[in-house]
Amino acid sequence: MTNDAPEKALCEYAHALTADDIESETQQFISHLIFDAIAISIGAYASEHQSGMINENMALENNDNKSGSTLWSGRGKLPADIAALCNGTWTEILDFQDVVVDPRNNGHLGVTIVPAAIAIAERENSSGAEVIAAITAGLEVSIAALRAVGRNHRSDGKGFRTTSLAAPLGAAVACAKLLYLNPEKISNAMGIAGACSPNGLMPSLSAANGSFGMDKDWVNGFTAQLAVNAADLAKHGMTASDRVITGEMGIVASHSHGDGMPLMVPENGAPNIKYISLKKFAACYGVHSAMEAASELIKNHDTDIEEIKKVVVRVKQDSAKTLATRNITNHMAARFSLPYAVATAIIRREKLSIHDFEEPAIFDENVINFMKRIEILADGELTRFHHETGGFPSIVEIHTQSDEFQKRIDYPIGSSERPMNWDDLIFKFEELTSSHFSREQRKTITEKAMNLANLDTICQLTALLEV
Repeated sequence: MTNDAPEKALCEYAHALTADDIESETQQFISHLIFDAIAISIGAYASEHQSGMINENMALENNDNKSGSTLWSGRGKLPADIAALCNGTWTEILDFQDVVVDPRNNGHLGVTIVPAAIAIAERENSSGAEVIAAITAGLEVSIAALRAVGRNHRSDGKGFRTTSLAAPLGAAVACAKLLYLNPEKISNAMGIAGACSPNGLMPSLSAANGSFGMDKDWVNGFTAQLAVNAADLAKHGMTASDRVITGEMGIVASHSHGDGMPLMVPENGAPNIKYISLKKFAACYGVHSAMEAASELIKNHDTDIEEIKKVVVRVKQDSAKTLATRNITNHMAARFSLPYAVATAIIRREKLSIHDFEEPAIFDENVINFMKRIEILADGELTRFHHETGGFPSIVEIHTQSDEFQKRIDYPIGSSERPMNWDDLIFKFEELTSSHFSREQRKTITEKAMNLANLDTICQLTALLEV
């Protein structure tokens, strides 16, 4: 590796990181992240979403399902890279995944890194502590890349996803770490993943395009598969640029559009995991604050729906544009619609669940009709807050025949400022997997997940996913 390459120090950091370097609270959060990702994947499978089913059916048709890494759907085992592809696709579908909330950039990382790392860890018989250290290192590497590139890769009509720009780097590093590669080979794994990452364009998520297609789900699985392949290739001697992030024609040069910053390496431990949030609602993170604010207002003021004249939702500027769709054609359109999310929170009040973003709920005429009373406005102050903190604030105003109520939420439940506790995650797990596992199975899986750091092998957890 080039001695002055910032990536060299980043790979050396990742190589050296052990579970002993990570605070117990952070280790616990990584365990939560893994547990959460698996639950989301199973919930998507239980709902038989076609993007995951098409992908996994095709994989099973072309591979022996008797050996390899576990499919979290319980349908057998496949080679590690194909298992990562399938599990990574399922984990993306419900848009229930983790979110980086950082002033420099936002995006999803664990949704790629966890499926890739778990597939390799199962194949290599890695311990729970090794898995936690590898995933932590991968997350830190990806966050460093996100900060270096900034957020201009998806502004002014551009649509490159952080899932494709940064997550493959961290996932490849996590996999390489589980293969006990040295820093130079970790760098090669990261370089391969970065050079070969899919574009990750977001036209399917454009409110103006209105397609909301399945490609978004598959590309996440593909990036997880790429990470496994990149680590295996590096192990066998394939080389790559050691300046994939900061070098000429690298990620910063190609995607920062004048907003690039130096690549910063954590000095010790895992200081940036605190910027990762988990989700309470199965929808785009940009609607969460508004959903929560609307739900609280309607509960606290016991307002009759018929008395509401209009609801004004104030959000940051780009959310007002990208989350404005009112044409709810499928579950993904609903997950990326502020009007739908807020109408759902008001109409369903205390009965909110994962099913609110699935058929037939997304076509509920009561919700669809109420969307006409919702006005979405871009707010300069909330835009400034977002750029300064990375947060996704929202102000919701409910105007009735005789009164007005207002609620502002800067950080929704699940953020580091208001983290979900273990009981919250158990509730989410139960809601996602109750139709898939028996009560006894769910209890056993939960116990293993709670004790992840002490597992002799990750197989003690993944073996429980076979049904």
